[in-house]
Amino acid sequence: MRARLLTEIVHVVAGVAAAWAIGSLSAWSYPLGRRDIWTVTWVAMAIVIVLGIRQVRRAMAEERAKGLSDDR
Repeated sequence: MRARLLTEIVHVVAGVAAAWAIGSLSAWSYPLGRRDIWTVTWVAMAIVIVLGIRQVRRAMAEERAKGLSDDR
């Protein structure tokens, strides 16, 4: 796994972790809105993953292209 691909994966994981941390602290600080806060948090984490997939796929394609050009 090359640096760019690893970086993109780490960014997605960090984004999901940050969304979870913010949601967790928000739900803790405002118990009356816990269900709504977690709903928004899950949606935000899903969006981070969906947006991150594109970047990960692009990094994988670049790695494959580099691998093919290095073989020649």
